[in-house]
Amino acid sequence: MPKSYGDLWPQIVSFENLLRGFNEARKGKRYQLEVLRFSDRLEENIFIIQDNLITGRWRPSPFREFIKVDTLKRRLIQAPAFCDRVVHHAFIGITQPFMERKWIYDSYACRRGKGVHRCVSRTKDFLYRAWRMWGRVYVLQVDISKYFQSIHHQTLLDILKRTFHEKEVLSLYKTIIETNNATERGIPIGALTSQTLANHYLSEADHFVKEKLMVKFYVRYMDDMILLGPSKHYLKDILVELKRFVETKLKLDLNPKTRIYPASQGVDFAGYRTWRTHILPRKRNVKAAKRRFKSISRRYAKGEVGLEYAKSRVFSFIGYMQHCNGYCSTVSALKYLILRRN
Repeated sequence: MPKSYGDLWPQIVSFENLLRGFNEARKGKRYQLEVLRFSDRLEENIFIIQDNLITGRWRPSPFREFIKVDTLKRRLIQAPAFCDRVVHHAFIGITQPFMERKWIYDSYACRRGKGVHRCVSRTKDFLYRAWRMWGRVYVLQVDISKYFQSIHHQTLLDILKRTFHEKEVLSLYKTIIETNNATERGIPIGALTSQTLANHYLSEADHFVKEKLMVKFYVRYMDDMILLGPSKHYLKDILVELKRFVETKLKLDLNPKTRIYPASQGVDFAGYRTWRTHILPRKRNVKAAKRRFKSISRRYAKGEVGLEYAKSRVFSFIGYMQHCNGYCSTVSALKYLILRRN
């Protein structure tokens, strides 16, 4: 019988925990209007949230929706209201540590001490160790199709029931998952709770891969998975079993981008291209930086942006590049940044 946890509700709804949730939610946003309004009557607002949680009357407000464009795709972001983010931070702060007890070591999203750079470093280490073991290494790269939009509510709630047995905790998760969603699938990109729940959902696949399929070299960052094997045939068999598990147990579909290829091509994963000997930046990220620096140069010349704006973009790019062997790409991109006034 899987271990489940209880006696968390009094901690979740305590004034001290809700105040901690407020402090976490306002980080980097303390001068936004909705944050200032909430802060102006802080104690009263926290007591209102506390009372609504205890009595079961708490319901999320409608999301603020907007489109975010990155180098790959357009994403619909559904951002919770600030008062709801206070609840999310307070709730996740207490419950996530108990979920993490069920996560495997090599799941790297949404965890302190993990993250993208640790994930890429681990992938490089695994590629080297697999090469030492087998010589020729193949990669099975798995991606879930429309992951956040496809998460099945009842399956997620069943997973949570195996993690928590307090009815108040499960009821609050049910409210967060189902409110503002008329379908039986999908959780909003943009909510803190969604990141944790999405990671917890696929932890079922992690245990299947490690404990049933016995894959030694396996890394996951959210819905992207890397499995290493000594041959294409071995990984094809693994893929058949994993696909069946994902479709039947988790009610998800694999993205057509899922593929098997030699590790000598480099693994395009978690923002970088990784080999057993080195790590390079993604080509599209470097191209995007060049376009961005060209735009900054034009806008700076017209006086539309200042030096601080340009510096923040440069430092962000350098921060990305310093985690890989990207000196030449960095120099090449920075040549497109020319800060002269007309």
